Amino acid sequence: MANSAFLARRLTPSGCIIAGTKLAAHREALKSKKIKLSAKVDAAVHAVIAATGAIEALGSTDATMTEIDRGADRCIGAFNSVVESVERAFDHDGILPLSEDEAARRSDALLVRSEVLSSGIDFVRLVYSQQWVRMSAMIKALERKDVKAAVERLGLSAEAGRLRRWTDLYGQKLGVTEAKSADPAIKAMEAWHEAYGTLMVHVHAEYDDDRDETHALLRDRLLSPYEDAADEVRRAEQRARTASAKRKAQAEPEPGPI
Repeated sequence: MANSAFLARRLTPSGCIIAGTKLAAHREALKSKKIKLSAKVDAAVHAVIAATGAIEALGSTDATMTEIDRGADRCIGAFNSVVESVERAFDHDGILPLSEDEAARRSDALLVRSEVLSSGIDFVRLVYSQQWVRMSAMIKALERKDVKAAVERLGLSAEAGRLRRWTDLYGQKLGVTEAKSADPAIKAMEAWHEAYGTLMVHVHAEYDDDRDETHALLRDRLLSPYEDAADEVRRAEQRARTASAKRKAQAEPEPGPI
């Protein structure tokens, strides 16, 4: 398993640069206090700083991949929501029993979700290469004969097709489904997240004594740059969801008089 999997969220290029810059500043502050890092941790810090420099040197945030990732994430989230809505529509069958058709429709929805999105959609927060692996597994599940039939009965063939197209585009941009290398910006982003994931692993392995004040200080100084940036991503996502819900509410027509 890649060490980047230990990171809670994928950062934007600018977030990587901010976190990497803060980490470098914290390392210099620790040196000025004569606090020496272990060899493994110091090497991991250097790797993150170097990866940060690589992203800065590109002079681009690779907006195209960012947009592809955002579009794919929205499609995955929408597909999950639709299937989940079908399930919820037939809840509480202990109070109101399901008809034969209703039971069959709920069964189809349960099958699709259990096979296609059994672990939910949190994988959209992973780094691009790991998300593509999960997306590919999702598409493979959609190709199963029983799942495909259930998708058709639910009337979601168009949405499933859209998921396939996003997955194809995602793989093409990463360079994993064509005979070409991935874009330099994407490679740099993957390398940065792997470097910080490695740093996180080493920090927790070397400085895990909660009773040691120096250990607590080092965990904070070395890991907070990423954690702060990840929190900002979370807040930005929440603001986007709130704004989207507000726009949707404003677009809904006022109920007419009865």
